[in-house]
Amino acid sequence: MENLELLVKELCKYKDELPWLEFKHNNYDPDMIGADISALANGATLDERNYAYFLWGIDDKTHEIVGTEYNLQTLKKGNQELENWLRGSLSPNADFEYQITNIDGRFVGVLIIHCAVNNPVTFKKVDYIRVGSYTKKLIDHPVLQSRLWKRLHDKKYEELIAKQDMSSEDVLRCWDYSVYFELSKIPQPESRASIIHYLKEDGCIIQNDNGLYSVTNMGAILLANKLADFPKLARKALRIIQYEGNNRLSMLREDIGKKGYASDFE
Repeated sequence: MENLELLVKELCKYKDELPWLEFKHNNYDPDMIGADISALANGATLDERNYAYFLWGIDDKTHEIVGTEYNLQTLKKGNQELENWLRGSLSPNADFEYQITNIDGRFVGVLIIHCAVNNPVTFKKVDYIRVGSYTKKLIDHPVLQSRLWKRLHDKKYEELIAKQDMSSEDVLRCWDYSVYFELSKIPQPESRASIIHYLKEDGCIIQNDNGLYSVTNMGAILLANKLADFPKLARKALRIIQYEGNNRLSMLREDIGKKGYASDFE
């Protein structure tokens, strides 16, 4: 993730730990980390966020950056690298990445955890959830369990992220946003901030925790200037084929669109 320092500073502004946010100083207990990854991933889905965060090198009371003495990627569980052990102990839908940054001479470790998709994320076949600042077994909280499953069932492909960590300039540069306003029958605003506001309201983009923006699948597949800028969606480009007569074995020509559907469909 780009702008890691900015992300850390933004997260430290929260007064309390959250269902999708955990701070530690130097505690790298493997079982604690595994249970927390499960709880944070599920908490992110419950709070309709795309990511959860586990930060080391932060005082969990004051949220002051104090630095950490360890790097998760160099630690081991028995004879196995800790990160690999965690991946083997978590359910297959657990997705996370670890990065480390130096802020004013202090090292901060950042575990970026993707929200749970399709099913709750489990650790050693048990699913967890955050209740206040505590990690608890999900089965012991049936109301939260029911809400989580509803969120999992309601999660749509269109809401997933196609590309993240983009500036407002980059978002507008990669989009044919004039088509959005034309088809929506809304006068196109003059200011960049107003254009961004409309796109956020309709779920085409979302604002990240580091202040940058992510483009959703819906936003990209409808309005991209070039679908090739979104590798996950490039294969979904509009494809028009002309056949000879009624015979689909004899193709005369093929045209593959380069833009999003709303821009290219004419």
